[in-house]
Amino acid sequence: MKLELTDRNLQRYHLTGTLVVVVVLALALAGSLLWIGLTEYRQITQRFEQAQQKRLHDRLQSEMDAAVGYLDFLQARTGMVLRKALQEKTAMAFQIATAIHQHEHGRHPEAEVKRLILEALRPQRFFDDRGYFFVRDLQGNGLLQPLNPELENTSLWDNHDDKGHFITRGLIAAARSSEAGGFSSYRWYPPDNRLEMSDKLAYVRLFAPYGWAMGTGDYLDLWHAARLKEGIERLRAWKFGDTGRFEVLGLDGQILLQPPSPGDEGKNYRQLASPEEQDIQRRMLALANEGGGLMEYAWRRQGSDIVDTRSALVQRFASWNIVLVATLSSREIQATIDAEKASAWASLSSRLPYAGLVAVLAILGAILASALFSRWMIGLLQGYKRDLDAHALALEQKAGELHLAGHVFESSNEGILITDAERRILAVNPAFTAISGYRAEEVVGKQPDLLASGKHEPDFYRSMWQTIRETGSWSGEIWNQRRDGSVFPELLQITTVRSAGGEVLHYVGTFLDLTERKEAEDRIRQLAEFDPLTGLPNRSLLRDRMAQAMARAERENRRVAALVLDLDRFKTINDSLGHAIGDQLLQGVAARLRQLVRHSDTVSRMGGDEFVVALTGLEHPAQALPSARKILEALAAPFQLGEHELLITPSIGIALYPDNAGDPETLLKHAEAAMYHAKNQGRNTFQFFTPEFNHWVTERLRIENGLRHALARNEMRLHFQPQVSLATRRIVGCEALLRWQPTEGELVMPDRFIPVAEETGLIVPIGHWVLEQACRQLARWDAEGGAPIRMAVNVAVPQLRQPDFVDSVRQALQQAGLAPGRLEIEVTESVLLDKDERISRTLEGLLALGTKLSLDDFGTGYASLSYLRNFRFDVLKIDRSFVSELHRNEADIKLIRAIISIARDLSLQTVAEGVESEAQLEILQELGCNLGQGYHFSRPVPADQLGELMRGEREA
Repeated sequence: MKLELTDRNLQRYHLTGTLVVVVVLALALAGSLLWIGLTEYRQITQRFEQAQQKRLHDRLQSEMDAAVGYLDFLQARTGMVLRKALQEKTAMAFQIATAIHQHEHGRHPEAEVKRLILEALRPQRFFDDRGYFFVRDLQGNGLLQPLNPELENTSLWDNHDDKGHFITRGLIAAARSSEAGGFSSYRWYPPDNRLEMSDKLAYVRLFAPYGWAMGTGDYLDLWHAARLKEGIERLRAWKFGDTGRFEVLGLDGQILLQPPSPGDEGKNYRQLASPEEQDIQRRMLALANEGGGLMEYAWRRQGSDIVDTRSALVQRFASWNIVLVATLSSREIQATIDAEKASAWASLSSRLPYAGLVAVLAILGAILASALFSRWMIGLLQGYKRDLDAHALALEQKAGELHLAGHVFESSNEGILITDAERRILAVNPAFTAISGYRAEEVVGKQPDLLASGKHEPDFYRSMWQTIRETGSWSGEIWNQRRDGSVFPELLQITTVRSAGGEVLHYVGTFLDLTERKEAEDRIRQLAEFDPLTGLPNRSLLRDRMAQAMARAERENRRVAALVLDLDRFKTINDSLGHAIGDQLLQGVAARLRQLVRHSDTVSRMGGDEFVVALTGLEHPAQALPSARKILEALAAPFQLGEHELLITPSIGIALYPDNAGDPETLLKHAEAAMYHAKNQGRNTFQFFTPEFNHWVTERLRIENGLRHALARNEMRLHFQPQVSLATRRIVGCEALLRWQPTEGELVMPDRFIPVAEETGLIVPIGHWVLEQACRQLARWDAEGGAPIRMAVNVAVPQLRQPDFVDSVRQALQQAGLAPGRLEIEVTESVLLDKDERISRTLEGLLALGTKLSLDDFGTGYASLSYLRNFRFDVLKIDRSFVSELHRNEADIKLIRAIISIARDLSLQTVAEGVESEAQLEILQELGCNLGQGYHFSRPVPADQLGELMRGEREA
C-alpha cells in the first residue's frame, strides 16, 4: 500500500512510527537488563570457580616446586657423596701401601715389597662387595686387577670403553694431574649386566715410591638408584591439605609410589585391575612426555563406589627419568564454590522488581518525548525544503564556471593531478597521462606515491608535506617514475584548496617534465669535467675530488695518496703506429686502471700519456704499496690492438697527504717529481717522494720477503725467560720469546718484524709454529724429570680472530701430552679494546679448554678496569716501566701496590716484568707480588740453557 504524504498527515505518521520504535526499544531494554543480570551471575560464579581452581593449582605448583627442589638436592649430592667415598677408600689403600713400604723397605727386595702391597690390597671389598682396588704402572700395565687377575702384568694402555675413551690413559692422566690425584670418568660393564656398559667414576693417586697409579671406582647409576629410593620414601610421607599426596611413575610405566594403593607399587600400570586406573596412569605419562602440566581425573578408591574428582600437576624429573604427580581432591574447594553461587543468585533475585519498574517508566517517558520530537522534526523538514530550493539555483550558476575550468584542465600542456584531503587521486588530465604513461582509470582512488622513484629519502617527503601544511603550497624539482619503470625529473607545484571555514578539500599538483633540460645540462657537465677520449675525470674534477678527500682525511686522521704514472716510451708507439693506435692504447690503460681501484678512489687522465690515481682513506703510508704493485702487474700484460700486440710499462711517483703536501696542486707536483725519479731509476717501477720513506719501504719489503720464507728455512728461534716465585726464589714458569736469525744476516729483534708479520697476516702461521714448539719444549723438560712449570706464549690480535685458533691450541697440547692448565696465553690491553666478537668467542673458548689467560703490560694502555670483570683472566703482568724506577720512585710503589691489591681482590696472580736488582725484588716481595721476571734472574736464553738452570735448582 502506497502512502500519500501531505503537510497534515506527515506529523501523524511520524508520531506513530516513533512511538512503535520507542516501545520496542523499551521492551528490549528490559529484556537486556534481565539478560545482563543472568550473565553477571554466571560470570561471578565462573570467576569464583576459576579463582578457587587457581588457588588449588597454585598449591599443587608450590608443593611440586618444593618436591623437585628436594630431589634436585638429592641428585646433586650423588656425585659429591660418591667422590668423597672414592677419596676415602683410595686414602685407605694409600695408608696400607705406605705402611707396608715404610716397614718392609730395606728389609726385603723391592719386588717382594711390591708383592706384599698388592696382596694386601687384593682381598679388600666395599660398596656392597662391588668395590675393589686397582693398580697400574705409568706404562699402562695392569699390576692389580682383583676381578680379572688374568689381565695382570699385561698392557692395558689401549683398553677403551664403548665411547672410544682410553680407560688406562685417563686413569694415569688423572693420577698425574696433581699431587693429590684426580678423578677419571669412563664406562664399563656393571656386575649385573655384562652386555652393556654403564658410566663409572674412579679416583686415582700416584704412589710415588713405585710410580703406581692406585685407586678405585664405582658405577654412578647404582648411587643414583639409592638416592632415588631415599627420595621416594620421603615423598611417601609428604602430605599437604586434607587430601594432598604425591605419586611417582617411571617413564617405562612402572608405578614407583602410590600411597592409596601401595600393593600396586612395582607393577606396570598396564597390569592394574581397573581399566579406569590404567587410563589415568597412561594420561599422566602422556602429559609428562609433552612437557608436563595440569589434568583432572575421577578417582575411585578400591572397594568403594565413591568417585573423587582430583586435580593433578604432572612434571617430568629428567635427571632420574621419573614422573612426579602432585594430586589434590576438588572437595577441598567445592563447598566454598556452592556457597558463593547461592549468594550471587539471591543478589540477582532482589534486583528483578526494580528492573521491571525501570522498563515501565522508560516506556512512559519515551511516549512523551516522541510527541515533542515529532513536532520539532516537522519544522526542520520544512526549513530543509526551502534550503534545497536555494541550493539548486546556486548549482545552476556554478555549472557554467565548471565548464570553463574543465576545458582548461583538459587542454593544458602541464600534467595536473587532483586529490581529496586524504591524498586519494580524484582526477588527472591528458597531459598527466602523456608524461607518466598512466591512464586515469589506473590511478583514480590511489595515492600519488605510486609515482615515487625511490631516489628521495622519507625525510624529503615529510619535509615537503610539512611545508604544504604550514604555507598551503610547495614547489621544487623532484624525481618521479613512469609506468614503464623509467625515472624522470619534473618541476612540481602543489597547492592546497580549502573551504570557507579553512578545512582542506583538495590538493592540486601541476608539473612539467624536465628530462630534456637535464640531459642537456649533463652533456655540458660531461664536456667540462671528463676527458673525452677515456671518459676519466680531467684535471679540474680531480682537483675537486682530491680537495674533498683531503678535508675528509683531516677530520678522520687519515692519508690521501697521489700516484702519478707516465707510460714509458709511449711517444715511440704514437709516432710509429699513428695517433689512432695511441688513442686505443690510452683507452685500454684507462680501462685497466678503473678495474684496480675502489669506488671511493679516482682515476684521472692529466693529458698525453700521464694518468693520476688518487687513493683515499689510508691509515698509514704502506697502504699505497699494493695499489702501485697492482698497476705494474696490470699494465705488464700485452695490449692486443687489432693486429698489433703492444707492451707498455709505467713509471709511478707517489706522494702522500699530509706527509708531503697540504693541497692538491703541491701533492700532484711532488708525485710528478717522484715519477721522474722512478724513470731515472730504470723505468717500470715506483718511487716515493722522500728518500727517507723510500728507505723505509725498502727495509719493510726486505723484512716482509724474508718472513715469507723464514719458517721454511728454519730461521725462527725461541728463547725462554724464567718466571720465578718471589716467595721460594724457584723457577715456576717461563715466557717463550720469538727471535729471527736470517741465514745471511744478523739477529732481528721482535719489535722490527712482529708489526710487519701482523700487517701481512704472516703472524698466523708463525704464531702456530711458536705454540707447537713451546708445548714440545715444555714436554721435553717434563721428560727430563723437571718440576712441572707453566709456559707463557704471547698471542697477537690476528691470531685471536682465526676461527680455528682454539682447535690449534688444543692440538698443540694434545701432541705434547700436556694438561691445558700448563699453557698461559698472553694478550695485551689492545685486545680488550677490539669490539670484534670473534676475539671474545676465542677467549671464551680458551677458558673452556682450561688454558690460563694473562693480561700483559697492564696499566700502559687505555682499557677500563671493567674489562677485568668481563674477561676472566688468571694472571696480571705488571709492565717493566713501573718496575724499573721502583727502588727510587715512591709513586711507582703506590701504583704497583694498587695493581697488586686489585689482582688479589679478583683472585689473579701477579707477575712483575723487568726485575733487574735485588732491591727491586725485595720491594716487590714486600708488596705481595707473586712472581718476577727479568735480567736479575736470567736473560732470555735458549732452551738448553734454561734446562741447565732448572737442573741446577733441583740439585741445590
